[in-house]
Amino acid sequence: MSRLSFEDRDNARGETMPIHWSYKSLPELQALPAAERWEVWKKAIFEAYGRWQTWLVFPIAYILVFPVGSWLGSTYGHEFIGTMIGLLIASVISERIVFRITRSYLKTIVMHADKD
Repeated sequence: MSRLSFEDRDNARGETMPIHWSYKSLPELQALPAAERWEVWKKAIFEAYGRWQTWLVFPIAYILVFPVGSWLGSTYGHEFIGTMIGLLIASVISERIVFRITRSYLKTIVMHADKD
């Protein structure tokens, strides 16, 4: 059995897996003009924040990561800096998860927009 190394970034189809840092780079929205792309993204965000799963992300991320940063900071004598680093890490984790949840609503919204 072969092992995948860290350098192997290809997905199962042999392509490199893209990381989308903004809604502007999503393939689901590429065919739309910029103004319409923003409107569709706002609708998807509204749909995502209407679900309890999205709101569950925040307490989990902050309860798990925030105290770890505070503890690490206090270990090295800089509790405030550690707390801020924990807050930053928790924010990035929760933002990525909410981005993923929001993206799951895009296909439905784009399909409804095409029908209209």
